[in-house]
Amino acid sequence: MTDNCSIVIPVFNEEEILEKRIRDLAVDLQKYFREFEIIITENGSVDNTKAIIRKLASELSCVVAEIDDGAADYGQALINGINRARFDNVTILEVDYLDMIFLEKSNELLANYDLIIGSKKLAGKMDQRPFKRKLFTSLYNFGLRITCGLKLTETHGLKTFKKSKLDHITNGCVTRHAVWPSEFCIRASKDKNIRIKEIPLSIPLVEIRTTRIKAISRLKKTISDVMLLSRTINK
Repeated sequence: MTDNCSIVIPVFNEEEILEKRIRDLAVDLQKYFREFEIIITENGSVDNTKAIIRKLASELSCVVAEIDDGAADYGQALINGINRARFDNVTILEVDYLDMIFLEKSNELLANYDLIIGSKKLAGKMDQRPFKRKLFTSLYNFGLRITCGLKLTETHGLKTFKKSKLDHITNGCVTRHAVWPSEFCIRASKDKNIRIKEIPLSIPLVEIRTTRIKAISRLKKTISDVMLLSRTINK
């Protein structure tokens, strides 16, 4: 059992699954940590998500509500959640993918590393998302390798890290939205003082609810942010 951890979970229009997933997680975390908090960081939801978060925070002492009433912004939501964390050990989970094996192993690895990344590619057949989603991920990572010198197999999804060690990166990125996690990982990989370990995800990755993302608008913003990141990193 590890001493403590702040679990950061970004959410956007998650009323379909949010309450049960968080209540179940709160029970499971008692097996792994003496102290913990679940920071639900929301940005831009237009369904009942914000009300559910406030309800959970009022009923569960371990839940922290981090609500931003601005426009939807995945990257900013993550920054807000990480900055709100009161423990130095921070794990980013996704509400639709709660890999407790990764959670436990990655927190143990913090004894020797500063950032542990959960990799879909290393997990092989664990990635059971639709073909289009997997293709987009492959093309996205290929683009990052070409434009930004990505050396990792993964930049999105689950991560565990030392907040104090990566604070300058958390709050120093030039991008937001979907590209922010990639910039976070790329900048960390280029910092000689940060020790990184990639490990495979441990449970099948499947879609358990309808997507909330508008693919065309996200693609346009992603391309724009990748080009911004490329110009900045390659100076």
